[in-house]
Amino acid sequence: MTYLDTDKQTQADLSITEGIYDEYPLYSLFSKTETKNGKRLMLDWITSPLNDISVIRKRQEAIAWQELPELPLDEEELDFIEYYLEYRDQIRRPNILVSLTSAFDRLLRHDAQRYVIKRGVTLTIRLLNQLESLRTNLPENAPLLLKELAQSIQYTIYSSELKEVVELYKKEKSPSSYIIDKYDYLFRCIHLELIRGLLSHIYILDVCRTAHRIAISKGFCCRPEMTEAMDLSITGFVHPFTEGGRMNDWKMTNGNNICILTGSNMAGKSTTLKAITISVWLAHCGLPVPARSMTSPVFDGIYTSINLPDSLRDGRSHFMAEILRIKEVLQKAKSGKRCLIILDEMFRGTNAQDAFEASIAVNELLRKYPHCSFLISTHILEYAKHFEKDNTCCFYYMDSRIEDDQFICPYQLLEGISEAQVGYWLVKKELEGLI
Repeated sequence: MTYLDTDKQTQADLSITEGIYDEYPLYSLFSKTETKNGKRLMLDWITSPLNDISVIRKRQEAIAWQELPELPLDEEELDFIEYYLEYRDQIRRPNILVSLTSAFDRLLRHDAQRYVIKRGVTLTIRLLNQLESLRTNLPENAPLLLKELAQSIQYTIYSSELKEVVELYKKEKSPSSYIIDKYDYLFRCIHLELIRGLLSHIYILDVCRTAHRIAISKGFCCRPEMTEAMDLSITGFVHPFTEGGRMNDWKMTNGNNICILTGSNMAGKSTTLKAITISVWLAHCGLPVPARSMTSPVFDGIYTSINLPDSLRDGRSHFMAEILRIKEVLQKAKSGKRCLIILDEMFRGTNAQDAFEASIAVNELLRKYPHCSFLISTHILEYAKHFEKDNTCCFYYMDSRIEDDQFICPYQLLEGISEAQVGYWLVKKELEGLI
């Protein structure tokens, strides 16, 4: 399994685990798992996107499956097993005389430690049998990921003494004191790691079931098409936390690897860039994406430059921070990695003429990296028009206009270059009592 390369700035820009400016973190969308360790695994999936197409497809197939089985035990029972396995008291080799003596002694006084061991053993026995039942009842048309889990369950149980546990349970539902001691030593000492491995299969199932529920409830696409080609297109996409947001379509094909997005302030350029990038990110996690359909290359890296901080400590201005960030991400492109790179409002920290000339210089550099996809937003219309006939570029804009002295912003993504000029109107409108 290999992972996509990214960095802290990108995770912060996309609010993967922590929201900025009152945004919800992306992880919160998928965090309502049925188990605590399922929640931890979901966090691992969403913070560690893949560039292994076979693993991505296995996850997608499992999440999209309509017949995902129920978890074999509930959250409290699984938590108790985890607690029991970590419990280090009274681990001893089984001895029938010691078991009989201890059982007689417990008739005279309460033993809290024994409760943990007895219930832990009983639940672990149930766990093994429920997993065996899940394995034997798995349909032939089950997704590959679930078939692999079933094969692992079979090998783990039937290549160890755990086989005896499963077979005994079919005959005897209430194990004796000696059997509890025997299996306690087996579970907590001899085969502790095997039991933990079986529990990890349940948490994978939990993550798949949770992602499936989210996809159904929100209408997300479970199986975006991942390809080796550089075609990137999304139909009916929306930012996942925009309630009732307008769905848009977008694509980069036919050799276009630079997309320039124009539009007025407040038209939704930054949100649109984030929505597209989040969809690509989730697709590489093998998770459902907020779109009707999607085709994406398997990228080696995703890097963004959206919410860059300046630094008083380092004496670095916002403009210098932008330059250094662009240099950093272009080093990734130069290394030969197939990257998705997002640049939001380049050079907003300098004057208009400098920003125009610097943007043109960067765009010329980007043409050297046809193996990467670049999404660039700008309010400098002259920069976009400078490359209007360049066949490596495609152009989209966020629609906005003034009608009947009202600012109309439908958040609609259209092909072409924006002609909207609403900045002065907004200034006059908001400051009319002061001018």
